[in-house]
Order: sequence, then C-alpha cells, then structure tokens
Amino acid sequence: MAANLKITSDTVSIERPTSREQLDEFARFPFQVYNARDAWWPPDLQNEIDLLSRRSLLSTHLEITPFCARRGGVLVARVSAVVNRRYIEHWNQQLGQLIQFEALEHEDAAVTAMLNQAVDFLRERGMRGVRSGFAAFLDYPYTIDNYDSLPSFLLRGNPASYHRYFKEAGFITEKGQIDYTAAFTPEILERYRRMAEAAAVAGITIQSWREYGFLAAIDAWTDVTNAAFDRHWGWNPVTRAEVRPMLTSLWGTPVADLSMLATIDGDCVGAVFSVPDLSPALARVRKGVRLDPERGGGTRGALINIGVIERARGRGVALAMAARSFLAMARRKMRFAGYTLVLDDNWASRRTALSLGAHVTGNFVTYRRDL
Repeated sequence: MAANLKITSDTVSIERPTSREQLDEFARFPFQVYNARDAWWPPDLQNEIDLLSRRSLLSTHLEITPFCARRGGVLVARVSAVVNRRYIEHWNQQLGQLIQFEALEHEDAAVTAMLNQAVDFLRERGMRGVRSGFAAFLDYPYTIDNYDSLPSFLLRGNPASYHRYFKEAGFITEKGQIDYTAAFTPEILERYRRMAEAAAVAGITIQSWREYGFLAAIDAWTDVTNAAFDRHWGWNPVTRAEVRPMLTSLWGTPVADLSMLATIDGDCVGAVFSVPDLSPALARVRKGVRLDPERGGGTRGALINIGVIERARGRGVALAMAARSFLAMARRKMRFAGYTLVLDDNWASRRTALSLGAHVTGNFVTYRRDL
C-alpha cells in the first residue's frame, strides 16, 4: 500500500504510489482529466511507468518520486518530484522539478497540499528552487490559451484551473513560450525555395536525415543540439546512448525525410527534428469531430527542434534547414507546419519564425518557486 503521508482534512490524503498497480493508476490519471474533450494527446503509459519505476534510459541521472492526492479515497491530482543531477551539474543550480502534474477541477485544497509536500520533499534534498513546465525530455509548459483546441504535438492542453493551482501553491511565472504555425501558401513555398537556394550558394549543404544516413544523423543531431543549446534556458545535455534508442525506430517514417542537417565544409553545424502530423495516429479524437486543419487531422506537420552551433549563426543556416523541412512537408500534402517551441525572449528564433511566414497560434508558461 502507498504510505499515507499527510492528512490535510477529514477527506484528503497525500500518498506516494509505489506498487505496479498504483503506478499504473497514476499513469492513467490523465484519462480522467481529458477524456471528455473532443481531442487530446494521451500519455505513453509504458513510458511513464518505466520512468516512475526507474527503468527508463534517463533513469541514471534522475531521482523521481511520484505523489498523488486523494479525496475520499479517489485520485484527484498527481505530480512527480524530480532531482535531475545532470541539470544540476550542468547549470550548477540546485533546482528541483515537478513533472507529470495533472488535477481534476475544483480540488484546490488537495492540489495545494500535494504540491507543498512535493516541494518540501525537494527542499529536504537540498533544492533551492522548484520548476514546473519545462524539463528536457521530461516535461512541457502549460497552455494559457486555446484550452479547447488540440495542442501542438508534445504540448499541453491543460485546464485553465492549473494556473490558479500553481499560484495558490506559491509559484510565479518564470518563462513564457510561443507556438507558431506557418501556412503553406504558394507564395510562402516559393520563399522557402529561395531560402534553400541561397544557402547552397553560400556553401551550406542541407540534407535530410535519410540522405545523410539515418543512424549517423541521430548522432549528429545529438551533438549539434547539445552544443547549440548549451546555454539555452532549461536545457541539459543528452547522450548518444540515450537518444539512439528513442529515435532509431523512426528511420522508416517520414521523420527521416522531414528532419534536416546542415553542413559547412563537411562539418555538421545545424540540426532540425521534424515530424509529420501525428494526430491521426496518436491523438484521441471524439467520433464525428473534425479538427481545424491548422491543428491536425493529417494536415499539420511540426518542426520540434532547431539548433545551430554558435560559430555558424548569422549565415541563414536555420532558415535554410526550416525551409527544406517545410518544403518536404508540403510535398507530403501537409498544408501547415508548427514551429515549436520558442522562448518569449529568444529573439533570433522569433525572427526566424516570422521570416518563415509563421504566426503565433499558442502561448505557454513555465512556473517556479524559490525556496
């Protein structure tokens, strides 16, 4: 049985699930939160359980402890407290993380008690601050608009009440992020062709991961991303050994043709990871519901990650990679592309989005509490 750690009222208890049955209930909880929606992204249950059971590829540098809140014995909220040693070493910052947060509506007292206990757990382990809503490969920010729409792939479509819950638990808004969308009009596609041609004239070679060699491309993406994001807020390095198993199975999918690498004089200096529209395969869409073409339904690809190493910046590398990726999406009959996810203060990436003809279609935030 989970240990009953704290009673905040006659009916609310905070527990730490440990058994396989309890972890399975924890992983399935989003179905209670989102199942009434017209469209949403369900969790990868086995991946969540592996992470909680410390059987994930990322487990070597994580200490993760799940918490849940029950009212009258019924699960009403969940969260996991994480000590990410790699992040702490990279930034020399004693920052804990809260991931996998979900909660039912009108459970303010239960959620506050659960979040406070998770924060206390991290404080006891020497953390001087706690973040929720951004952790490399672990967590994504909270939406502040488009609550009733299917969010971009990997992003949250959380209820509006989550913002109240975090503020009641003493958190502040730490960072804002933007989701962009580009429409593939004939004029925009011609602009992309010119961008790709200009890069070739400047000695920049853009290749898809399939053209480059898929397995080599995975390693190149890992190396370039670590270098490009070394000082990027919230990021921590990943290893080839972790990334290879995550991405190798995608070699036979459109990811190999939509993702790009840029080389100059034979050196890889830029990388893009893009995916096709995954909503038909992965999203749960209520029968009879038709998604807005900008949101999915087979018509919206997504550029998930783009990075250029410092010495190659300012030469049009990012624009050329994104343009090639978007042209590849258009050839596969996609009509829109997401450019996801950009920090509010990342002006270079925001200028790239505008140059690609993209417009803002979603806003997100990350929370923080200093201890």
